Amino acid sequence: MPFSGTLDVSAALADAPVMKSLSPATWELPGAELVQISYEVDEAAALAVTPPALHPSIPPYATFSAAHFPSSPHGPFNLAMVRLIARAGIRPRGLLLGAYTDNEAVADGLAEGWGYRIRTAEVTYQRRYESIRGSVEIDGEVALEVRLDDPEPVAPGDLELFDNLHLTKVADADPVIVQVDPTYEYHSADRGRAELATFDPDALGIAGIIPVYRVVAVACKADLALHAPRFVMDPVKPAVEGTKRLQSS
Repeated sequence: MPFSGTLDVSAALADAPVMKSLSPATWELPGAELVQISYEVDEAAALAVTPPALHPSIPPYATFSAAHFPSSPHGPFNLAMVRLIARAGIRPRGLLLGAYTDNEAVADGLAEGWGYRIRTAEVTYQRRYESIRGSVEIDGEVALEVRLDDPEPVAPGDLELFDNLHLTKVADADPVIVQVDPTYEYHSADRGRAELATFDPDALGIAGIIPVYRVVAVACKADLALHAPRFVMDPVKPAVEGTKRLQSS
């Protein structure tokens, strides 16, 4: 039987972003580069940050990513994310625990348009022949550093970059979990050894993630498009009962 999350949703919503509406304009994000590493994490801690509507994977694992976007409606930016992989019904998704960007206008746009729980920080992305890496620096100290070592090309079809789930508030509406599902046009992909070189959850403002075992690292170059959400769900009802398809989709 799957485990259900035990998060106190009311408490978690206290500092959640507020979406202006559920129909933001599409963002075109061509020429993006991304690196993502996966680690199995402690089960009890993972349950504590998962809303009751969702089920952490068995065993639970998290992804840590960094990306560079050379073009967006608000200019170039870097973005890092920490997500816990959870299932909404039978489908795996990435429950966003924290996101970080070096572009304040982008941070505002992602929070208001898609409910990203995001803050500004020094975020880097760097691709070398022997590794692909990204980092988040807060108050002059590195709080997150991810690395893919010894990259080997793979078929882009081998990648599975799960859609996001964001616990958020919506103006003039009830709080929801929003599914954020970008589309990808892949140009290349790599796989390699995952290395979580630095992870400071206190500095990142993240609870519930205790890395245990590395799994894998992947990277890609792709054109992305960030569309209006197609689905929302009640944070406390099982996803099979509380999911709603939006009319705008």
